[in-house]
Amino acid sequence: RRLWSESPVVAGRWTLREVVRGKPLRHPSHPLFVHFPAALPLAAFAFDIASRVHADLTLPRAAFYNLAFALGMTLPAAVTGLVDYLPMVPGSRKRRLGTYHLLCQLSAAALFAASLAIRLLDYDARQGPGSCALLGLGCLSVAIGNYFGGTLVYRQGMRVSVDL
Repeated sequence: RRLWSESPVVAGRWTLREVVRGKPLRHPSHPLFVHFPAALPLAAFAFDIASRVHADLTLPRAAFYNLAFALGMTLPAAVTGLVDYLPMVPGSRKRRLGTYHLLCQLSAAALFAASLAIRLLDYDARQGPGSCALLGLGCLSVAIGNYFGGTLVYRQGMRVSVDL
């Protein structure tokens, strides 16, 4: 607990919480990481659709790598998001929107992980409808979650006027 909030641990200036929230950059850190888990699965889905039209094994592989990298980038996006979410006032509109955002993104990550697991079973083949459907549902869940995240920032002012 002391390491997290009280004593400066980075360059003798910032606490770990301040570093995770982006204070050394003078910019909230969560927006820096969310683009990858939001955009790469959409590209993977497009590659899956394209592989149905054009039988080329590079397309399912590209989808696989896009999905794997997106899941890898989910961890820093989730950690920085949780650091913003936890101090929200329980019962507030911001907390409720944050909860919806969190649940949608967790659902998307689970769907992406399931799609990736299916892809691991047969790496060199065009993907069947199951992995594509899971990926498509995950993309839909990300889009809905991003709506809630955008509402938090643009309508509720979450982390807009914070002194960084």
